[in-house]
Amino acid sequence: MKQLISRLSPLRLAPNSAGLDECVRILQEELPFKIYEFKDESEVNGWIVPKKWEVLEAKIRDINGSIIYDGMGHNLAVIGYSQSFVGRIKATELKKHLFYTEAFEDALVYHCDLYYKPFRKEWGFSVPKQVYDSITEGEYDVELRTSFEEGTMKVVEYVLEGESSYSIVLNAHNCHASCCNDDLSGVAVGVEAMRRLSKLAQRRFTYRLIIAPEHYGSIFYLSRLDDEEVSNIKWGIFLEMLGNDNKLALQRSFIGTSLMDRALTNALQWVAGDWWTAPFRKIVGNDETCWEAAGYEIPFPSLSRSDGKSHFPEYHTSYDCPELINEARLEEAVRVILEAVYILENDSIMKRKFKGLVALSHPRYDLYKPFADPSEPDRRTISQMQIKWNHLMDCIPRYFDGETRILEIAERHETSFRNIFEYIKEFEKKGLVELIPAPATNPVPRELPPV
Repeated sequence: MKQLISRLSPLRLAPNSAGLDECVRILQEELPFKIYEFKDESEVNGWIVPKKWEVLEAKIRDINGSIIYDGMGHNLAVIGYSQSFVGRIKATELKKHLFYTEAFEDALVYHCDLYYKPFRKEWGFSVPKQVYDSITEGEYDVELRTSFEEGTMKVVEYVLEGESSYSIVLNAHNCHASCCNDDLSGVAVGVEAMRRLSKLAQRRFTYRLIIAPEHYGSIFYLSRLDDEEVSNIKWGIFLEMLGNDNKLALQRSFIGTSLMDRALTNALQWVAGDWWTAPFRKIVGNDETCWEAAGYEIPFPSLSRSDGKSHFPEYHTSYDCPELINEARLEEAVRVILEAVYILENDSIMKRKFKGLVALSHPRYDLYKPFADPSEPDRRTISQMQIKWNHLMDCIPRYFDGETRILEIAERHETSFRNIFEYIKEFEKKGLVELIPAPATNPVPRELPPV
């Protein structure tokens, strides 16, 4: 995953650019993506695809002709979607067109506002604060040439067909030049998750990985779908900022209790290290709003890393580089996604095929998990997990009612979905229950008896 990030990070990425085109080409080497193209100046609800933008020349010289800043030296050195400007201006005017971050004296800031407001005709440089502070009184020559040409914004989609046309979407964006954690980490995690999902012998659901420019890509991708295609998209996960050392953060969907929210919560509890959660748009803002928008309303929690105060120190700066990325953190995110998928794929309701109390310890069944017994030397003490399982054994036959989902049992008993599913599979093997795939709907939150 980190190798893919390192390969993509040198590209001058923008919503519509040669760098994004090259990114798409590289991604097609990873997975057989389908490409959707949207012409520049296409519009959906006021969102306008920008023209294909490139930086041709970018220098600032002092009055003696010496170059004091070379904007071709880094992909962030010219603000995104900057207009051209060539001329001599005073220092006070020049400073109005220089942007910097307070986070680091020698870093560049990622400036993206103009991408989303192409009607604003502005120009500028991103500079280290120390360069900004060095601009003294006098005049300066600016030679900034950019091009705006016809082109297409590209959205890539990789589909893994399942038994059902009901889809689960993984989404990440690829338009932040030289920003590795935000969000090439989400791109790499999405690619790796789909690669592993492709190895499953069978899939109940269809899975879609969509990589596209932030907001624009999701908005225009959704605009091309008909009502039936939209209704088949059941849930999604936005993937972002997954390579730094912060705790995993689950930002819940708009309703907050969708099946995807609940699957991710159980997965995080039993697969992840430290993690935390917060409501919709209380951790980070991204394409989840596009999928959750009125008329689509697809539950779309996001998975990222944050300490709850800031995303990470290098956020939206040139310090968000490959060296920041921790491969083990990426791997942890993949495991969480795959565990949530395991839950969605296997969540079931059970129909009982017996009546009365079953002797779980009988050799015919062999379903009893040992509990405390002062007469047995190896059972005089018992763990908290064994106490939970003993309570579960007492309750579980009542859950075989054709209504209760395994995920609900896992939530009620504060236990791993996977462990409970594997236990119930043993009941099925002994002919005690019939497992039926749970409905692909968002269950109403409820307390299971006994409360």
